[in-house]
Amino acid sequence: MDWTKGRGRQILVAGAAGTFALLLGLEVVKEEEELSVAELLTEAVSIALLVGCSACVALVSSRLRVQEADNVDLRDKVARIRESNAQWRADLADHFQELGAAIQRQFAAWGCTQAEQEVGLLLLKGFSHKEIARIRGASEATIRQQATSVYHKAELSGRAALSAYFLEELLLPPAPKPQTAGPGDSQARPDNAETHGRTMPG
Repeated sequence: MDWTKGRGRQILVAGAAGTFALLLGLEVVKEEEELSVAELLTEAVSIALLVGCSACVALVSSRLRVQEADNVDLRDKVARIRESNAQWRADLADHFQELGAAIQRQFAAWGCTQAEQEVGLLLLKGFSHKEIARIRGASEATIRQQATSVYHKAELSGRAALSAYFLEELLLPPAPKPQTAGPGDSQARPDNAETHGRTMPG
């Protein structure tokens, strides 16, 4: 049971209060001499600390169990997502290779250098100038200059236009399939439509 919320918390609070009252009562009963107010308060504080520490241990243990269960569920979910992504990539591996080769050919057609092509590919993958600089071991200013050169040679306005140039067609919805006229469609019976509009010779 989760002792940190709902009914579990109510049971824990009631149990702690009952335990405190029981221990305090036993302490008072077993004393042969009557306890003074100070001694009674001291005993009450000691018992309250003991019960409070026990309740805290129960709360922490319960919370750890809940978090562990959540972590297990999260790990399972991540594993399923990774498996799905791996399957998706495996199914489209040939298409990815063709797309990558086509993009490199287009960079070459624009007259981009090898370094500019690599920077362009990293830009398409979504890396920032700072990240690309760290990956390539270059300064951020150099990466910005190479990115600007790519945009200039491609006659594009920037990163968004570069991405749209290669990916816009991939994001279009599939074209609707042409509908074939069935035997009950009016378009399939143009002669009948024309016949209904004629007058019968009298």
